[in-house]
Amino acid sequence: MADNAAAKKPGFIERAKRFFRDIKGEVKKVVWPGKSQIINNTGIVIVVVLISSVFIGCFDTIMTFLIKLFLSILTGTPLSF
Repeated sequence: MADNAAAKKPGFIERAKRFFRDIKGEVKKVVWPGKSQIINNTGIVIVVVLISSVFIGCFDTIMTFLIKLFLSILTGTPLSF
């Protein structure tokens, strides 16, 4: 019985072949974007990254100032930049 079950199970090579064949079939189903859509999406990503970096930079600067102010008040030392 165990020999029969082992004989029906495909080997590593057969499973790998089936895996890559399935990948090839799935890639054929993909609807790839056109050049204009790629350029548009890339522009949107660049703008969002720039806006996010400016926002994070401003937030970091403000928080740094507030923490230094808070620590200078607690310790009684003058605020230095």
